[in-house]
Amino acid sequence: MARQWTTDYSASGTKWKAPSADDYVHNPCIPLDSLCTDVGKVTSAGNLGVAGSVFFTLGLMLVIGYTFFSESRDLSKVLMAAAALLMLSWMMLLASWACFASVLGQSTTCYLQGDHNEGIIAAKGAFGDIINHNGSYTYYYVIGAWVVLTAVIGLVVQRMVAERSLPPPGTPEQEKQATSDIA
Repeated sequence: MARQWTTDYSASGTKWKAPSADDYVHNPCIPLDSLCTDVGKVTSAGNLGVAGSVFFTLGLMLVIGYTFFSESRDLSKVLMAAAALLMLSWMMLLASWACFASVLGQSTTCYLQGDHNEGIIAAKGAFGDIINHNGSYTYYYVIGAWVVLTAVIGLVVQRMVAERSLPPPGTPEQEKQATSDIA
């Protein structure tokens, strides 16, 4: 297997020291900046992705609430809030995608396990080459979520526009329109 980064054996095992067993009890994760140099934007991309997922979940909960209760109450403001949260999520996911994509071409040194079990080595090259161009499936999850969210926002905005022409729920006009739709 040919790697597109250079391997430096000169500092093998000197850069990184494994955490103690006591540290693993509370936090088994190792910060990326202790293994790679100049990749701080990866943390920002992850934080933006998490924020985008949280705002999406909140917006989705409002859309579900709107769906269940819109026939009996005027929930146009709930739908507007849902659209705002979904748009905020869209922006966060786009920023996460752009932030991570900008790190892929950045030159870095990462300390990782060698291919032939020779211990910790220093891999020097583009960050994208060291992590096999995309890192993991989560990169594609963010891109896919952003694409699907684009369509969802379009449908929510379309519903907001259509709702303006409908009479408010619970009024005689709304009941008359509902009975004429059935017949």
